[in-house]
Amino acid sequence: MPADLDFYATLAQVLPVLLLTIVWDRDYLDELRTRTPTDVRFWTRNRVRWYSLTVAAVLILGIATCLLVLAGALPDASWLRGVLIGVTALSLLTLLVRISAKVIHVTAP
Repeated sequence: MPADLDFYATLAQVLPVLLLTIVWDRDYLDELRTRTPTDVRFWTRNRVRWYSLTVAAVLILGIATCLLVLAGALPDASWLRGVLIGVTALSLLTLLVRISAKVIHVTAP
C-alpha cells in the first residue's frame, strides 16, 4: 500500500472502534432511559438522541469515505484529510465529554 494511503487505512480501522465505543455503551443508554427530565438542563433526551445519531452518521460517512479512497473511487486530497481529522476529533471530544461527565457524576459528594 502506498504511504499516502496509510492515513485512510488507519482511519478505516480506528473510526469503527470509536463508533462502537460511542454508540454501544450499554450503561450510558440505560442511564439515559432512567433519567428524569428534571435531572438535566441542556442534554435532554431529544438533544442526546439527535446528537448521538448525528455523530454516528458522521462516523459512518467518514468510514465510507476512507473505504472509497482506498478503493480508488475518490482521490486523495488535503481538504479530505482535514475533514476526516475533524470527524476523528468530533468522536474523541464526544468520548472525552461523556467520560468526564460520568466521572464527575460518580465522584460527586
